[in-house]
Amino acid sequence: MITHLTPLLLGATLLLSCTVPPEPASSTPDSPPAVRTEETLNEPLPETVRDRIKADLASQLDIPAEQLVISQYSRETFSDGCLGLGGPAESCLAALTEGWQVEVINPQTGQRYLYRSDLTGDQIRRSEAEQSLPESVRDRIFATAERDGLNPSRRLEIIAAEPQIWGGCYGLATATEMCTEVAISGWRAVLSDGEQYWIYHTDSRGETVRLNATASGGTAVPMFIPRGYPQDLGDETSVQSIIRHDSGIREVVMLEADGRLFQIRSREGEVLDRTITTVGQSRTEVMWQRLEQSNFAHVDGIRYQPKDTDAPLVELMTRRGVVEYAAGSLDSLPPDLQTVIQQWKALQ
Repeated sequence: MITHLTPLLLGATLLLSCTVPPEPASSTPDSPPAVRTEETLNEPLPETVRDRIKADLASQLDIPAEQLVISQYSRETFSDGCLGLGGPAESCLAALTEGWQVEVINPQTGQRYLYRSDLTGDQIRRSEAEQSLPESVRDRIFATAERDGLNPSRRLEIIAAEPQIWGGCYGLATATEMCTEVAISGWRAVLSDGEQYWIYHTDSRGETVRLNATASGGTAVPMFIPRGYPQDLGDETSVQSIIRHDSGIREVVMLEADGRLFQIRSREGEVLDRTITTVGQSRTEVMWQRLEQSNFAHVDGIRYQPKDTDAPLVELMTRRGVVEYAAGSLDSLPPDLQTVIQQWKALQ
């Protein structure tokens, strides 16, 4: 089994609000990420492949192809003649196909797009992120999991994957680890044996593969929250949770800098009831310390959904990130996250 790693203290300063947060609205893209482009490989990406992919995407986005940038690519062997992307009604040649996987960035928006092609670019296909984890990276995740102690006889599969731009610590920084100021293209992937789940962070080729121990463990299925999720913390709020019920009721709890705790129920913007209590500075500091000790940033952008419940989701947000989980599903979550939630509930 992969054992749970002892969390290290994060050097985090939690900023602190007392406004009723609005319903999330669609957010505008941040500045384009600083990434390495055209990674140097032993075998360069052919000009025909590069040009045809850029032309296809430029046509879809209605922008000049010159605005697009190839951020990374890798030589891959796909499972069939449809480059592993065939639809349910599509007949695909049952033969291994050599080709390329290519990531393209629109620097104007920072949006990333994934393509697969054959070796010459005669066939190109745009794919979704969860389809596009390169087989070479997948294999290295499996190999790393086996070295970490996962029984290789168990049936393993990657159930979710998304491209990432990491810093020098691959999104797993701790207070004792110095992280270089560098942008590394890579992946975040969920590995499962059908009962348990492990999250791995990698570079674009799988040469570095690191287990995210904080986010792993438990029986709730971890999935990735869509990019661009708005952060709606007020300027003086350090921790906030929101539950949105099917009835339209919205429950918000906010911890403020001065130790006040706001609990607000509303429907369609109308406040139904509001409670303000003072939890005290000492208890507030304990909450902050628990967030630091738990490496909360490591679970940023993850939704934990148990298989056997349709309970409403709780959105827990701090200055370190946002995580979602089903109400009443504490026992199914990773241990470090359980500790944070227990501390948060103790304040209420």
